[in-house]
Amino acid sequence: MNTPKFGRVNRTRIIMIVMIAIVVVLLIFVGILWGLTRKNKNGNKEPKNTPTPTQEISMVTATPTMAQEIKTTPTPTTTVTTKTPTPTAKPTATPVPTAAVTAIAGLDTVPQVIRQTVGALAEEAVNDVEIWGGSKAKNPRVTIETFSYPAYVSVLMTCTADGTADIHREAYTFDKNSGDRLAANQVFRETYLAVIKERLQTYAAEKDETFKRTGFVSYDEAYKADDYNNFFIHDNKVTFVFGNGSLIELTHKEFTFDADLAEATAFMYRDVNGYEIGYQMRTNLDPTKPMIAITFDDGPYEKRETQLLEIFDRYNAKCTFFSIGERIDGSKAGTRSIKAIAEKGHEVGSHTYSHVSFKKEDCDKESFWTEINKNNLVIAKAIGYAPTLIRMPGGNDKLDYMAKHLPMPMINWFLDTRDWDGGIIYPEKNTEADINAKVTEVSNYVIDNVKDGQIVLMHSLYYTSAEACNEIMATLSAQGYQFVTVSELFYYKGITLENGRVSYSTTTAKNYNRNYSKN
Repeated sequence: MNTPKFGRVNRTRIIMIVMIAIVVVLLIFVGILWGLTRKNKNGNKEPKNTPTPTQEISMVTATPTMAQEIKTTPTPTTTVTTKTPTPTAKPTATPVPTAAVTAIAGLDTVPQVIRQTVGALAEEAVNDVEIWGGSKAKNPRVTIETFSYPAYVSVLMTCTADGTADIHREAYTFDKNSGDRLAANQVFRETYLAVIKERLQTYAAEKDETFKRTGFVSYDEAYKADDYNNFFIHDNKVTFVFGNGSLIELTHKEFTFDADLAEATAFMYRDVNGYEIGYQMRTNLDPTKPMIAITFDDGPYEKRETQLLEIFDRYNAKCTFFSIGERIDGSKAGTRSIKAIAEKGHEVGSHTYSHVSFKKEDCDKESFWTEINKNNLVIAKAIGYAPTLIRMPGGNDKLDYMAKHLPMPMINWFLDTRDWDGGIIYPEKNTEADINAKVTEVSNYVIDNVKDGQIVLMHSLYYTSAEACNEIMATLSAQGYQFVTVSELFYYKGITLENGRVSYSTTTAKNYNRNYSKN
């Protein structure tokens, strides 16, 4: 049977229309997808919001009023670049709240590099809160306090929980010029760390009996400089934070120790205003000319040192006085004399507090540190800075404990004038012939035997020694000799003195920085 012609045409047309409609729908769908994609790329659609910890600003900034300009001076080269290790305790499996950092606002008074460092440390402190606080810590916070001085910036981060309970502290001190974090022995001489160590013997034990069982507060183990790196300067104090790395075996036992800033300043390389602290060497000496260091022991004795200072002025001479604290402590004459010595530009060294020799190998450790530290404190109080050199009574240089732990270079001598053997203290009680004989004996010995770079031993108690010194300087100055302090002698000879080592002269390597430690 034949199909009508118009029927085939209609079916074909209908099929074409349906196909066209399907294509149009597909094109519309593709267009919609393309439009949505373009919109996201242009940032017109908001991204999915991820919750972040709430940050609260509760910065406490203390800026002491200091008008002085910073004096740029070199500091020791060792720079602490790593954060003090935290104890190895692991956080519990139970999640704890994320700590809020009390943030970086308020640091606008310090250099940008320090602001950035503090920001990074604050983030680390957040993690520390979770370690130290554990699962029971509720609402932990890290509070930041800054204390800005012309030379230093100190920062204290206190980790708290439950609103009030301190669970951890971190302290930092920065060089304001460079932005570097400073170790304790870059700010303070190690003689001061030894003083703090001695004071901790009783203080730490009062805080917790557990401390008695650690080397941290034991006379048998010398202080470790790294134990003191958590410190901050504030409110006329220096506060050391112990326990967060310095007492690894005593995890979670922290305590602070306050020291007087005025006292500590005498042991600093630079004070908070940036000014150098300590004996200042001359910069106008001629290194091509011979030089010797004449040293005087057992003072101060004001009557004799007044005579010596007049003699030194005649010959542009500077000398080193190894002094005994007992002759200064509580003595107006001794204090006046040691001040006059320092003010004239002479060097003051330590000769122990009461002239104890400590010749026995099994020396009493407590007495040893008392003799060293007490003398440094007495001298520092009298002249404004602590001595950096020591001469042990009798020239003792072979005590193993001392060689390992003494935080000062030991200075002995190359020429012993023996001015003490038959030396005359009171000229009015002796004949002129006796006086002249001793003066000639001492002066001729030095003039005939001394050589460039040597250290000469004399004593500031004797009238005959002062008169002999006048003869020595008159003769040797005509030969071109310069009379210098011990520190000047080694500086101009290019030798760095080392703690716990003993030196006799600069003439040969075997005569300086000798090590008598048995291992």
